[in-house]
Amino acid sequence: MLVDDDTTVIETLEYNLKRHGFNPVSFGTGSGAIARLEQTDPDLIILDWMLPDMQGPEICRLLRERSVDSPILMLTGRSAPTDIAHGLSCGADDYLSKPFSIIELMARIAALLRRAKQSGFVSRLVVGDLILDADAVRVTLRGVEVELSPKEFNLLKVLMENAGRTLSIETLLNQVWGLDFTGDTKTVAVHMRWLRQKLEDDPKHPKLLETIHRAGYRLNRPEIHSEETPHSCGEVT
Repeated sequence: MLVDDDTTVIETLEYNLKRHGFNPVSFGTGSGAIARLEQTDPDLIILDWMLPDMQGPEICRLLRERSVDSPILMLTGRSAPTDIAHGLSCGADDYLSKPFSIIELMARIAALLRRAKQSGFVSRLVVGDLILDADAVRVTLRGVEVELSPKEFNLLKVLMENAGRTLSIETLLNQVWGLDFTGDTKTVAVHMRWLRQKLEDDPKHPKLLETIHRAGYRLNRPEIHSEETPHSCGEVT
């Protein structure tokens, strides 16, 4: 989630995030972002300090009071130590001053997501219209709940955690069935077929759960068609 009222910053961030496989949703006001957070749980929030209706630290405080635990990266031209301390004390997880390098921004995003995953911070996985809530043990597709067996749920969870990556049958067996599994390796193919029947529009021609010949399986991120932006992607002011 991007929260910034500067269209140049938003366009540049959207362009670069899409290139790296993210699906950004942008808001120009804090109130608009807060309202949306009642319906969704983003992996990460990039938040500007100065917004038309409220300031970034105030938004951070409100989100934490509402138990929104998504990592928050704050962007701002204010770089005084007291400002940084204020933003972090209100609930931000990291702080980046403008102008900033896109390379540094992407590195900070990767670090925040990595720490969140290692700490069990992210309980909800989102890939396009597919949402898996690990705490509630619930999967929805386009807002409709999908009933899965425990093994189907765990298999989907591993695939969503590695969206865009090809996982071998051995890796899936180890992570879902355990290292001591001695059954037929074809069980992965069987469970993949069952998942496709429940998640694919056309199970015979799957687009989400793809078989990679002689390599394994991959859960694909939705295709994002982005236009070239006229703004520089090196520095944002």
